[in-house]
Amino acid sequence: MARILVTGIPTYGLANPTFPLVAALVAAEHTVDYLMPEGFRRGVEAAGAALIPYGGYLHGKPVTHPVQGLAARTLFDEVTRRTIALGPDYDVVVATGLQPQFSSITDAVEVPVVRFSPIFWQNDHTMAELMAQADALPGFVRHGMASPRLRRLGSQVAGRALLGNGGADVVEMLSPQSAHLNLNVSSRLYQPRADDFDDTCVYLGPRPTRTITPDEELVAQVAAHSGPVVYVTLGTVYNGWISYFRKVIDAFGGTDALVVITAGRAESVARIGQVPGNVIVRAFLPQADILAHADLYVGHGGFGSITDATLAEVPMIVTPLGGDQFFNAYRLAELDAGTVLAPRRVTAERIGSLAAAILDGSARPSGLAALAASFRDAGGPELGVAGIEALL
Repeated sequence: MARILVTGIPTYGLANPTFPLVAALVAAEHTVDYLMPEGFRRGVEAAGAALIPYGGYLHGKPVTHPVQGLAARTLFDEVTRRTIALGPDYDVVVATGLQPQFSSITDAVEVPVVRFSPIFWQNDHTMAELMAQADALPGFVRHGMASPRLRRLGSQVAGRALLGNGGADVVEMLSPQSAHLNLNVSSRLYQPRADDFDDTCVYLGPRPTRTITPDEELVAQVAAHSGPVVYVTLGTVYNGWISYFRKVIDAFGGTDALVVITAGRAESVARIGQVPGNVIVRAFLPQADILAHADLYVGHGGFGSITDATLAEVPMIVTPLGGDQFFNAYRLAELDAGTVLAPRRVTAERIGSLAAAILDGSARPSGLAALAASFRDAGGPELGVAGIEALL
């Protein structure tokens, strides 16, 4: 059996989708080592892999705040350096998450390097089509990202300063970069312009987020609630918008809805403060288990939470705040699988109005069931294992 090195970027949104593939590789009797900061040891070892820690400057912790992106160059440089040093000892390298220096790795490592991403693939056409819809973004950002010339000029600055990729177009970082195998944790239906991408691109479909810390009492309480259950999240990076949580709470005041909020950190729980009796707030909770009993998702549109919601066929009101959330939000809207509420339009009244129409069935998204089926019917992590084994 093979020795496989998986390299990762330390955000929950990029790391969690990798664990089903890691577990499937281990189940197929391959030895998997995972290059990731210490804070991910529990998830890595639960999947059956061995952790190779890096990122001492993070003190072993995940990236949980947008301002940490200013130090991205340090992180990407170390991942690349460590991957190049370790790679020759393995049969295959699987580079996951964002890997802006991917070409440097493939140039230096002679074994096959597989690309793995929870973000659907991009090219000039997909980016332009996304920006045409993305009214939650400022106009100058939409124009700059849609124009290949302007985007590449901007990438010359950001790419050199923050990414260490020599100023390459940001779309290149979001494209299928491997000549061998590009694994994506979505489906062909979810992938915009899927026919633009070649047969090296394989769609595994997402799996529910693994529950590391069960809360059976909370899940039982949610399951027993007789009215609607509303799951609320801003993820683990953008959860500092406390007024958003308060507006959601106000939107369901005086209703029979049970509002379950995962605040992403203990400090956010404290800042939200006292809540009505129909609201539950936790720093973390078993997301997929709660969504299995939910009637509505209200949140930021991170990949893990929107795929958990989709798999449970829970309608979504998505307010994208950063990163791939804009891609997810507008693709869901395009497929009529979710509703986008731009940050500047967030009010308790607007949330309540959208929620009421969804919950009474008059505005339930017609494409949600088809998207959920496409996720379930994709090949799963075993298809990724087969693709990797074909490279050995």
